Amino acid sequence: MNPVVYSKKNLIPILLILLLSFTSLFFIFKPKEEPLDPETAYQQEFIEEIADEAKQLQKKTHLFASITIAQAILESDWGRSELATEANNLFGIKGEYKEQTSVMPTDEYVDGQRITIDDSFKKYETIQQSMADHMDFLKGDSYKAIKTSKNYKEAALALQNGGYATDPDYAEKLIQLIEEFQLYHYD
Repeated sequence: MNPVVYSKKNLIPILLILLLSFTSLFFIFKPKEEPLDPETAYQQEFIEEIADEAKQLQKKTHLFASITIAQAILESDWGRSELATEANNLFGIKGEYKEQTSVMPTDEYVDGQRITIDDSFKKYETIQQSMADHMDFLKGDSYKAIKTSKNYKEAALALQNGGYATDPDYAEKLIQLIEEFQLYHYD
């Protein structure tokens, strides 16, 4: 039996064949990217839509981007509420903006009881206006503790203690959203 002798000349084609074989295997067995679950795709899309703006605003203020995103989620039902779709108001801020307002029903807590009332909310031309006005709104004295918050949990409590919402579980709901959707990665 004659042993096979490999020279440089016939080794190169063999190496090329091996390389091509391994490369094709990579493409055959490459894990496919998971498509977004249609049930929750809107959630990731909403986060991505506002995350960059939230991060930019965090640089200008001390409000963590995760808090801004969580508030927008909670207050606007992922941008799907009537207030969000009709008035671009992601944060449930009442009043008027550039003489624009939208009257909508809202749930409030009075003496521990949840009631629904109609109230005037600010109406914006864009979501970005809503986000910037939200930051201006939080410059008020009631929210000074936000500026000294060391993390999103302290900031959530500062919002609740400042009276942002009448819901007694407001801070807890924000923290839960931040942790469930890992929004702290945006801080």
